[in-house]
Parts: sequence; C-alpha cells; structure tokens
Amino acid sequence: MFELSVVPAYGRIYNSKAAIWTDWIADKDFQIISAPNHGRYINQQDASAASLACILVRYGKRLEKTCSINLIKNRIN
Repeated sequence: MFELSVVPAYGRIYNSKAAIWTDWIADKDFQIISAPNHGRYINQQDASAASLACILVRYGKRLEKTCSINLIKNRIN
C-alpha cells in the first residue's frame, strides 16, 4: 500500500501543519478513513512498520484542509 488517508483521533482538532507534525513525531494516533482499514488507528511507528510512503491528513474544524506526511523523506508537505 502506498498511502493512507487519516483524521485526528480522539477528538483532537488541528489548525496548522506544525501541530500535526508535532503530534506525528510524538507518535500520537490518527484514525484511518481510507479502505480497507477504515476506523483503525495508526501512528508513526505503525506507518514505518507498514512500509507506507505517504499519509494524507485531513484537518481543520470541519476537516476541510489536507496535508501530506512524506514518510520516505520524513517531512510534512
């Protein structure tokens, strides 16, 4: 699998990419919204073990914004 779409888990709301990156590096959970793992949780450690290349994060009050975490280059876009 190349990429997954996720949203913040446990009711967290992000308003910036910097906040997402801070929590990603801290190994906090995000909830998967793409099939076939819809509803499961993933964090940085899980993503590394799964050999993913990219995580697409929906964020904002109504999840209207999107950013990507490049797992190969270990940075947020």
